[in-house]
Amino acid sequence: MKKILLTLAAGLCACGAVSAAELSFTDQLNLLPAAAAEVTIPMAPAAPARSSSYVQVNGYVTLSGMGWVPGTTGGFTSVTLTGWATFRDSSGRITSNNAYISVPVSMWIYPNQSVFQTVWPNVYATFYRNGRIVGSTSMSGSVSVNGWPNSSTVSLNGSGYLSGSIYVEDEE
Repeated sequence: MKKILLTLAAGLCACGAVSAAELSFTDQLNLLPAAAAEVTIPMAPAAPARSSSYVQVNGYVTLSGMGWVPGTTGGFTSVTLTGWATFRDSSGRITSNNAYISVPVSMWIYPNQSVFQTVWPNVYATFYRNGRIVGSTSMSGSVSVNGWPNSSTVSLNGSGYLSGSIYVEDEE
């Protein structure tokens, strides 16, 4: 602060015939030989851009289950269909571990008549690439199951595709 005031006083004395009141503020500043040190700002190294995209994943599912046929004239019953599935993208690099699927289904069953039912499983699967987790997503779709009642039981089996999409960053 002292340097600035001394510089200002020296500048005003050097003006001689010109009084400070006659100069504009800009002219007064131009008379001062003050300068700031030049500052350099280091540039951060450029990080490589990583792209990312949505990847479609799907898998083939086989479900099966067994239930009871109520009474001799049939009736309403519930069956839990279960199975395992592995999902992957079209390249096969992004895969899930075996995902367990369990879908309850209820229907009316008559003895000696075939049973046909469509179920819509919804399973949450975790996906990996080269042993590393890339994310999780919900897989959904339809599976058609059918069967034939045997005296007091009915066995249902069927298969279909489940699909989903997952947001994945590209590899480094």
